[in-house]
Amino acid sequence: MVNKTNLSSSRRVKSLKKKQEIIPEEESVITKLSEEKPVASEKKINIFLVIIILVIIGFGGFLFRDKYLAAIVNGKPVFTFQLNQRLSSVYGKETLENLIVEELIKQEAIKNKVTVGEEEISQEVDKLSKNLGEGTKIEDVLKMQGMTLQDFRNQLKMRLQVNKILEKSLTISDEEVSKYIKDNEKQMTATADADKKEEAKAAIKEQKLSEQIQSWVTDLLAKAKITRFLK
Repeated sequence: MVNKTNLSSSRRVKSLKKKQEIIPEEESVITKLSEEKPVASEKKINIFLVIIILVIIGFGGFLFRDKYLAAIVNGKPVFTFQLNQRLSSVYGKETLENLIVEELIKQEAIKNKVTVGEEEISQEVDKLSKNLGEGTKIEDVLKMQGMTLQDFRNQLKMRLQVNKILEKSLTISDEEVSKYIKDNEKQMTATADADKKEEAKAAIKEQKLSEQIQSWVTDLLAKAKITRFLK
């Protein structure tokens, strides 16, 4: 007779072998699932990133639409490059010449070690504001001329730079002062003799500077090496 103990032990061995065969199959399924999950999650992340990028681009396009869109007419866009082309063809040469002159003035100011502080510019702005009278703001006057206060301050800075450069060679004689007072005394605001002289000197200096600026700029343009690419 077969020993019952041996039969039971052999059955246990067979069942263990079956379990061992099943376990690897289960493990392989789990492994496959674990390998598939990251792929799916990566796809979700990529889609999410694409959505974020599109939102950012769309939002950025809305905020900076004036950089590429000048107007929309009945749903049709007028692009900024079209506006720039038109402006360049109409006003391009004149604007370019102004920019060239501005650059030459900057270079001459550096060469002559001339500086103009913000306080000096503000003083000039205050003087002009007072001359406009009460109730009139300089910002409103500039707006009517298509300028901002900062544009005006930049122009004042250049004018003051030019004045400082030209003042070095400027002379005003006593005879010129006396003649100015004699010819313009009725229009002068000063009453004391010393104040009249100062007012006369300031007026003569402004007149001489205005006369010299054009010839000075012409001389700068003649001496400068300029290559113009705009046709």
